[in-house]
This record gives sequence, C-alpha cells and structure tokens, in this order.
Amino acid sequence: MHCSYEEIVESDLANGVHLSGIGGVGMSALAELLLDLNISVTGSDTSLSKNVLRLRARGVPIFLEHKKEHIGNRLVCRTRAVKDDNEEIVFAKKSVFRRDLLAYLARGKRQIVVTGSHGKTTTSALLAHCLNVCGFDPSFAVGGLSESLHRYGKIGCGEFFVIEGDESDGSHLITEPYAAILTSVDVDHLAFWKSGESLLASYREFISKVESKKHFVYFGDDEVLSSLHPSGVSYGFNKGCDLCVKITSLELDKTTFLINGTPFSLKMFGSYNCLNAAAVYGLLHSLGVCSQKIDNAFSSFKGVMRRMEHIGYTIYSDYAHHPSEVKAVLKDLEGVHGHVQIIFEPHRLSRFKDELEGFCEVFKEIVITDIFEANEGLSIDPKPLLETFCKRTNSTYIPLKEIEAYLDDHRQKLLVIGAGPIDQVLRNYVNKRAEQDS
Repeated sequence: MHCSYEEIVESDLANGVHLSGIGGVGMSALAELLLDLNISVTGSDTSLSKNVLRLRARGVPIFLEHKKEHIGNRLVCRTRAVKDDNEEIVFAKKSVFRRDLLAYLARGKRQIVVTGSHGKTTTSALLAHCLNVCGFDPSFAVGGLSESLHRYGKIGCGEFFVIEGDESDGSHLITEPYAAILTSVDVDHLAFWKSGESLLASYREFISKVESKKHFVYFGDDEVLSSLHPSGVSYGFNKGCDLCVKITSLELDKTTFLINGTPFSLKMFGSYNCLNAAAVYGLLHSLGVCSQKIDNAFSSFKGVMRRMEHIGYTIYSDYAHHPSEVKAVLKDLEGVHGHVQIIFEPHRLSRFKDELEGFCEVFKEIVITDIFEANEGLSIDPKPLLETFCKRTNSTYIPLKEIEAYLDDHRQKLLVIGAGPIDQVLRNYVNKRAEQDS
C-alpha cells in the first residue's frame, strides 16, 4: 500500500525504514534524520557511491541491488526515480515517497522552508549553518553537502527545522512553513508541471501557506514573483527592495557586499551568493538576530560541494543546470578571470530539450558531454539536441568516458558545469594527477 504523509502513523516506523535508492542526496538526508531519531535504517541502491559509503560507516546495511528480500516488514521509502514496478515497492507492506516521510518527521517543529528555481541548496545550507552558530540548534534537510554542516540532514534540539523545499515534484506544497524563503520563480521541471502557469500557481499556493508573513523573505528583483504582490520582506539589487544588496568586491574565494549599507563577507564566489546571503539575513533578522552575529556566521561558512568548488589544480566544479544559473555564474567569472574553458554536462534530458534555446544563448565555444538523464526514462533521442547545440554555439561534443583524456590535454583554467557523474570524473582525475606529481 502506498500512503501519503497524513497516513503515516508512529507504529509504521517501529520495525524500521528501508530506503530504496538510499544513495541519493535527499534519501541520504532522510537516513541521517531517522538515525538521529534512533529508527533502524536499511537501504538499497545500484552503485557504491560516496553517500552509500558514508552511511555504511554509520552502520547502515545497504544492498547494491533491489530485491524484495531486503525489505522485511519495514516501511519502504522511495524517490520518484524508483519505478512502480521495482520489486521492493511491489512487495512492500506499506510504501511512501521521500517527501511524505520528511513531512512526517518535521511535524512538531517550526518549519523554515527554502524553495524556488535557483539557489535553494546554498541558501538552506547557509541558513542552517547560521542558525546553528547563533545558538538555535536547528534540524535540517538540505540538498548539498557543506563542510560547515558535515551532513545532509540532522535532528537538532531547537524549535526550527530548515527544509529545502523541492519544487521539481511539488514537494514544497506538502511542507507546513512557519517561515520561508522564495528565491525565484523561473520556469523549470516542465516534465512534471507541464506548463509554466502550473508551476507559478504552485508558488502562489506555497506563499499562501506561510504561517508568519513577517518571516517570509522573497527575491524582489524577480518581476514575476513581485507581480504576485506577496506580503513579506523583499531582497535584491534593486533599490526598491526592502533589503538592497551592493557588491563591493568579487573574488573566487571571497565576496564582500553591503545589505542596506551594512558590510558583510562570504568565503564564496558570486554575486548570486550575496543574494542568497541577503535572503538568509532577512530571515535571521526577522527572528531577532543582530547584524554582527549574522556577519560572523557568514564569515565562517565554508560553502557547499559542487557550488563553484575548487576541485584541484585549475579545475572548478559548479552545479548550475538552468540557463539563468549558468548565465549568472559566467557573468561573474568573466568579470574576474576573463576567458575560462567550459565543460558542460546537461542535467535531465527534458530540461535540455525545453531550455535548449536558453542554453544556446548563454554558451559559446564550449565542450559539451553526455546528458545526465537522472532516471527520467524518456523516449527522446539526445543526439539531435546535442548536434543542434554544437552547431549553434560552435561547441564540441566529447563523450563522458573521454573527458579525463581531454583534461590531460587541456590544462588551462577549467570550469565544469554539471549535476551528474562528471563531478566524480573530475575528482578521480585530480587524485590520479596528484599521485603522478608526487
């Protein structure tokens, strides 16, 4: 039986939870939350990823295949990447999607939900870090690994629960936000939403659900979002925003900026991260935290993996996967360093198809590699899309299996943009090269 979060009862967790697809970021966070609550966890996946190894180190039994024998009498939790005909789902006594189990675990806490098309992970990780530094001891579930947090998920003793509300499948709508940050409402995930109007309607519904409007912070430079006339605190570069951001210095490993004239600094790259920080500032300020404490917390934040992360040598890795995100990264990078060689790994076949025009506008003369399809299972041939992109942008296609050889032959400054397995290719290459150089 498949159930929603309203149908989960405490006794469902008594025999433990089996996470089908446990190696994913969201499921890894869920595993950490369950372990903190002393709930037994098992899991299955198809590959031996770093997340699988991390959880095995915490004592979680994880199988590298999906079989009905693994689930026992446990509640089975899945992501949408796990199909209905997966035998762990078919033979489960009771199953639930990840978003529903997360909603169940967050009950009783004041949820601070961070959602929007861009910047969710960095914003939610920075918020969780700052709340922790400022003494709130929050719970959190975020979509990226930060050296400042050390984990994707944690149950804290404080009253707040920071949740990265995923709009890709409507997960943000089953949260119960006491407070919230809305970073943008760009059109994305049309494979799920079918139209931009449906996605925008979901954001409108989300805004209506925020319990305390004085603790609602939104990106005021987004014209579509502003046209909804939300009740809350706006932030942006525009002087008409409640929190006006001005960049004072932009470097690869540090950015300084002003919020309404007060100076702050981040050990991160990008004007877009100053906007993320302004959103966090607005939320913390609404909770009564002073500017000096917020700046101290900002200064100690060590960023998030795959967000303009220096992998080694002259190689940087960034998770940008939407034309708007790519444009923001490249604009700042060119202003600081001029020409940088780009390798792009598109994320999701549906997105690359829907946003092909946008990608052709932001990229010129780059290397593009195989599309990370993320278990969408679409019957679309990627070859014509890649050919069209290369022709219109004067770019070169190189298969993922040949990227390491390309890195060996091109040792200038490289920015690799991708949300799939290319990041591990980079890390393997850097480790191998370091061994050769030692």
